[in-house]
Amino acid sequence: MPTYRAYRVDRRRHIQAAAWIEAPDDTAAKAEAKDELCEGGAPKVEIWRGTRLVDEVDCEEE
Repeated sequence: MPTYRAYRVDRRRHIQAAAWIEAPDDTAAKAEAKDELCEGGAPKVEIWRGTRLVDEVDCEEE
């Protein structure tokens, strides 16, 4: 199963928290990152697989 990295970032794009995520695909990784890191007023979560930016989740829209 692929391993992803997810980062909770502030408005200046500084990392506030991080998590390793194992998921079968990009969609599942995005959902897990959202559940795990979209909290405490975090504006965005970035999901990475290796050097590829998979997606950014806008936590404020949820």
